[in-house]
Amino acid sequence: MSLSKKKIYIFGCTMWDIVGKPLEPISKGKDCSGFINERLGGVAFNIALGLSKTLNKRSFELNLVSAIGKNEKTSLIRTILEENGINTKYLLVKGNQNDQYLSIETKNGEIFGSINCSTTFLSSQSAIIEKFFQICLEHKNENSNAIFIFDGNCTREFLDYVKKEAREKIFTKYFIPANFLKLAEFKNDAIYFKGFNLFINLKEANILIDSKKLKNAMDASIAIFEKIKTETNLIIVSDGPNIACGVSNEEVAKVQPEVIRGNTSRLGAGDAFFANFLSYKELNPSASLKKSLYEANRKTQNYLKAND
Repeated sequence: MSLSKKKIYIFGCTMWDIVGKPLEPISKGKDCSGFINERLGGVAFNIALGLSKTLNKRSFELNLVSAIGKNEKTSLIRTILEENGINTKYLLVKGNQNDQYLSIETKNGEIFGSINCSTTFLSSQSAIIEKFFQICLEHKNENSNAIFIFDGNCTREFLDYVKKEAREKIFTKYFIPANFLKLAEFKNDAIYFKGFNLFINLKEANILIDSKKLKNAMDASIAIFEKIKTETNLIIVSDGPNIACGVSNEEVAKVQPEVIRGNTSRLGAGDAFFANFLSYKELNPSASLKKSLYEANRKTQNYLKAND
């Protein structure tokens, strides 16, 4: 008898990314030459796509729980998801607009400024919560485990419901805010995320414990872990391209990424890092936290080089 697939549900935005990359320094009020690229994106979409590149479809089922508009891009989004083995059963179609992300990069590939328009996903929260309820009920009835991943566009109302319904013994929960401003309403409230695995950066860590004193990712990861630790959760804190530190009940670990050279775009690097980490962890459950971080870093460096 074949084993059932392990199910992973990714909740968050599917967006249409518009990225401007200049060929010269940007200055206010001046046009500059460069390139404008368009592509599918959004933290949830990027993570689902990243996981699909590594996790075997015979052993894992990937489900994107998101919302898109009905327009000329709808079939393209569905086709890309289906071609990569990502289930569209929980993909909502509402209105005629897709959520969008506009980003301007510096000449060397760092983000200069960005605009996030997630109206379609945010206006679909009631329907998303209903989908979440159905998923929870199914796994509780079957007594089967699942992984939940939430991006920073998920509202506090939704996360309140998640905390109430998703018991840790059945559901492994990850939260990836991907923007420190989205944590403003959780200022000095790290305990809210007890029972979650957090992937955050140093700015976000300081918001969660209302401090400017945490100067490095190691101190930050330990401080937050002490506030929200359970028997199984872990905390990963990164400091941009400088270092990534992790803490679990078994281990404190850190990895030092290679220096990114050239003008490689950093957009999506954090999403790729998480997808690579989770993929390796699921495929190698006995691996140490340090090994999982190392492999995630190595594969993310390859991702950046491939997009150079």
